[in-house]
Amino acid sequence: MSTRGATARVAAPAPHHAPPVRPKPRLVPPPATRSRRFQRVQLQGVRLAWVVIPFIAILLGGVVWVNVARLNLTTQTGHTVDMYDQVQADVLILRSKLAQKDGQVVDQAATRLGMVQAPGTGLTYVTVPKDARVTPGQAPRTR
Repeated sequence: MSTRGATARVAAPAPHHAPPVRPKPRLVPPPATRSRRFQRVQLQGVRLAWVVIPFIAILLGGVVWVNVARLNLTTQTGHTVDMYDQVQADVLILRSKLAQKDGQVVDQAATRLGMVQAPGTGLTYVTVPKDARVTPGQAPRTR
Protein backbone atom coordinates (compact mmCIF):
# COMPACT_ATOMS: atom_id res chain seq x y z
CA MET A 1 0.00 0.00 0.00
CA SER A 2 1.34 3.27 -1.01
CA THR A 3 1.10 6.36 1.07
CA ARG A 4 1.87 8.73 -1.72
CA GLY A 5 -1.59 9.35 -2.65
CA ALA A 6 -2.85 9.53 0.87
CA THR A 7 -3.51 12.80 2.45
CA ALA A 8 -0.69 14.07 4.51
CA ARG A 9 -1.35 14.59 8.13
CA VAL A 10 -0.68 18.01 9.39
CA ALA A 11 0.78 18.29 12.84
CA ALA A 12 -1.51 19.83 15.33
CA PRO A 13 -0.50 23.28 16.39
CA ALA A 14 1.27 23.37 19.69
CA PRO A 15 -0.60 24.99 22.49
CA HIS A 16 0.52 28.53 23.08
CA HIS A 17 2.91 28.50 26.04
CA ALA A 18 5.42 30.97 27.31
CA PRO A 19 9.05 30.27 26.37
CA PRO A 20 11.02 28.38 29.01
CA VAL A 21 12.65 30.57 31.62
CA ARG A 22 16.44 30.67 31.43
CA PRO A 23 18.42 30.76 34.64
CA LYS A 24 20.07 34.06 35.43
CA PRO A 25 23.80 34.15 34.66
CA ARG A 26 25.84 33.97 37.82
CA LEU A 27 28.90 36.05 38.48
CA VAL A 28 32.24 34.26 38.66
CA PRO A 29 34.12 35.54 41.70
CA PRO A 30 37.54 37.08 41.12
CA PRO A 31 40.57 34.75 41.54
CA ALA A 32 41.32 36.06 45.04
CA THR A 33 37.93 34.91 46.36
CA ARG A 34 37.82 31.61 44.49
CA SER A 35 37.56 28.52 46.55
CA ARG A 36 40.79 27.15 48.06
CA ARG A 37 40.54 24.08 45.87
CA PHE A 38 41.03 26.08 42.69
CA GLN A 39 43.77 28.39 43.92
CA ARG A 40 47.32 27.76 42.81
CA VAL A 41 49.81 27.17 45.57
CA GLN A 42 51.92 30.27 46.04
CA LEU A 43 54.71 31.17 48.41
CA GLN A 44 54.76 34.91 49.10
CA GLY A 45 53.50 35.76 45.64
CA VAL A 46 55.73 33.24 43.80
CA ARG A 47 54.28 30.07 42.40
CA LEU A 48 55.64 27.11 44.28
CA ALA A 49 56.51 25.29 41.05
CA TRP A 50 59.09 28.01 40.24
CA VAL A 51 60.88 27.11 43.48
CA VAL A 52 60.39 23.35 43.67
CA ILE A 53 61.36 22.37 40.12
CA PRO A 54 64.79 24.10 40.13
CA PHE A 55 65.43 22.75 43.64
CA ILE A 56 64.76 19.19 42.46
CA ALA A 57 66.93 19.76 39.37
CA ILE A 58 69.84 21.00 41.51
CA LEU A 59 69.38 18.09 43.90
CA LEU A 60 69.48 15.54 41.06
CA GLY A 61 72.50 17.30 39.54
CA GLY A 62 74.29 17.00 42.88
CA VAL A 63 73.52 13.28 43.05
CA VAL A 64 74.93 12.81 39.55
CA TRP A 65 78.04 14.83 40.43
CA VAL A 66 78.68 12.70 43.55
CA ASN A 67 78.30 9.48 41.55
CA VAL A 68 80.71 10.68 38.85
CA ALA A 69 83.26 11.73 41.50
CA ARG A 70 82.93 8.36 43.22
CA LEU A 71 83.40 6.55 39.90
CA ASN A 72 86.54 8.60 39.15
CA LEU A 73 87.92 7.83 42.61
CA THR A 74 87.22 4.13 42.17
CA THR A 75 88.98 4.16 38.80
CA GLN A 76 92.02 5.96 40.23
CA THR A 77 92.17 3.56 43.18
CA GLY A 78 92.06 0.57 40.83
CA HIS A 79 94.85 2.08 38.73
CA THR A 80 96.94 2.70 41.87
CA VAL A 81 96.42 -0.89 43.05
CA ASP A 82 97.51 -2.17 39.63
CA MET A 83 100.65 -0.02 39.79
CA TYR A 84 101.41 -1.28 43.34
CA ASP A 85 101.06 -4.89 42.21
CA GLN A 86 103.38 -4.22 39.27
CA VAL A 87 106.01 -2.65 41.56
CA GLN A 88 105.80 -5.63 43.94
CA ALA A 89 106.32 -8.00 41.02
CA ASP A 90 109.34 -5.94 39.90
CA VAL A 91 110.78 -6.04 43.44
CA LEU A 92 110.45 -9.83 43.55
CA ILE A 93 112.21 -10.14 40.18
CA LEU A 94 115.03 -7.86 41.35
CA ARG A 95 115.44 -9.81 44.62
CA SER A 96 115.73 -13.07 42.73
CA LYS A 97 118.32 -11.51 40.38
CA LEU A 98 120.25 -10.19 43.40
CA ALA A 99 120.28 -13.61 45.06
CA GLN A 100 121.47 -15.14 41.79
CA LYS A 101 124.25 -12.53 41.41
CA ASP A 102 125.25 -13.01 45.07
CA GLY A 103 125.70 -16.73 44.46
CA GLN A 104 127.75 -15.99 41.35
CA VAL A 105 130.03 -13.61 43.29
CA VAL A 106 130.64 -16.22 46.01
CA ASP A 107 131.42 -18.86 43.39
CA GLN A 108 133.83 -16.55 41.52
CA ALA A 109 135.58 -15.56 44.77
CA ALA A 110 136.09 -19.23 45.62
CA THR A 111 137.38 -20.21 42.17
CA ARG A 112 139.46 -17.17 41.17
CA LEU A 113 140.78 -16.00 44.54
CA GLY A 114 140.56 -19.20 46.54
CA MET A 115 138.36 -17.64 49.22
CA VAL A 116 136.15 -19.73 51.46
CA GLN A 117 133.17 -18.71 53.45
CA ALA A 118 133.63 -18.47 57.18
CA PRO A 119 131.61 -20.95 59.18
CA GLY A 120 128.38 -19.34 60.23
CA THR A 121 128.28 -20.90 63.69
CA GLY A 122 127.93 -17.68 65.63
CA LEU A 123 129.28 -14.23 66.36
CA THR A 124 132.79 -13.44 67.52
CA TYR A 125 133.41 -10.20 69.38
CA VAL A 126 136.73 -8.41 69.27
CA THR A 127 138.04 -6.92 72.52
CA VAL A 128 140.50 -4.06 72.64
CA PRO A 129 143.29 -4.26 75.29
CA LYS A 130 143.37 -1.43 77.82
CA ASP A 131 146.84 -0.22 76.88
CA ALA A 132 145.76 0.15 73.22
CA ARG A 133 143.00 2.61 74.04
CA VAL A 134 143.46 6.19 72.87
CA THR A 135 141.97 9.24 74.52
CA PRO A 136 140.64 12.08 72.39
CA GLY A 137 143.39 14.32 71.10
CA GLN A 138 146.14 11.69 71.68
CA ALA A 139 148.00 10.21 68.76
CA PRO A 140 147.57 6.46 68.34
CA ARG A 141 150.54 4.24 69.30
CA THR A 142 152.24 2.26 66.65
CA ARG A 143 154.42 -0.79 67.43
